[in-house]
Amino acid sequence: MTKNIIIIVLCSIVLFCTINEFGYLFMSIPSFIILSYYLSDLILKIVYKKGQPKRELNKNFQYILFIGLIPSVFVFRYFENTIGGYNLFWKLVFLSLIFNSLIVLILRRYLNSNDGSKSNNIFCICLCTFMLIPSVGIFINTNISNEIEKQETNIINYKKISKSSKGVQNYELFIKTEYDNNERLEVQKQLYEAIKDDNEIVLTLRKGILDYDYITKFDVK
Repeated sequence: MTKNIIIIVLCSIVLFCTINEFGYLFMSIPSFIILSYYLSDLILKIVYKKGQPKRELNKNFQYILFIGLIPSVFVFRYFENTIGGYNLFWKLVFLSLIFNSLIVLILRRYLNSNDGSKSNNIFCICLCTFMLIPSVGIFINTNISNEIEKQETNIINYKKISKSSKGVQNYELFIKTEYDNNERLEVQKQLYEAIKDDNEIVLTLRKGILDYDYITKFDVK
């Protein structure tokens, strides 16, 4: 248990230092997943200490990973067009810890083997909830709203073109919002070429049920 606690503390420190910067995702996401894994393992150790199951029940839950992976592929783009999407993402990610712990507790009698299947199962459950809960949350915020659309004018701080790992060009604008002084928005090439730095852009926004604005339309003022 001591090892679990030490790793959880170390991961928490890394998260505290990196979570506010989008550029440190390569550190914050792995740290969170490791934290989630060792927290789940710690919960199982505490439960087993109170009362070890009479026999091992080996089940393979590794395919549960796809339950989280499939929806995340389809809704990932919604984060890009949500004002404060990065902030919402991490709120939902930490919420996934609760669901992850509940799933581990429910399936605990199938996670008491001493071979590698236990670690693989816990890891896949952690990855599943890490992807599934933010995906469901952003989908709900984007598609469920009780308010009418509104328009908001923002000054473009700057713009740039970046390339993805596949070599695809992404056209990005950066504006000031309540969540970030340089919030990134991904737009179409035609819109990108039609505007200059310090131009104003008109955003048509719809506030989702989770209280985050989703951009439904971009216009150049």
